[in-house]
Amino acid sequence: MAIPASSVIVPGQDVVSCDLDGDAVLLDLETSRYFKLNRVGAHIWEALGGGASVGEVRRSVMESFDVDPDRCVRDVDNLLAALRTAGLVKINDVPVA
Repeated sequence: MAIPASSVIVPGQDVVSCDLDGDAVLLDLETSRYFKLNRVGAHIWEALGGGASVGEVRRSVMESFDVDPDRCVRDVDNLLAALRTAGLVKINDVPVA
């Protein structure tokens, strides 16, 4: 099931990240667990820094990478769901006005 485009993604307060040659490494300070994101995942993580909506993140990925729109929605949503499950982000549903 797709995450609503209006939902806002907020990185966890106890998560720090660093660039690793285009990839990203995340550290959850609460659990001391490391996570590695590839170049596309790193792009998504960087977009989340400003409290972006899911729709904004999807647009950014489509503008920056050669990806089919349906695959983009599926892959971005899968990554965001995995980040939420790992406790690295919160997904706040925002009602559409």
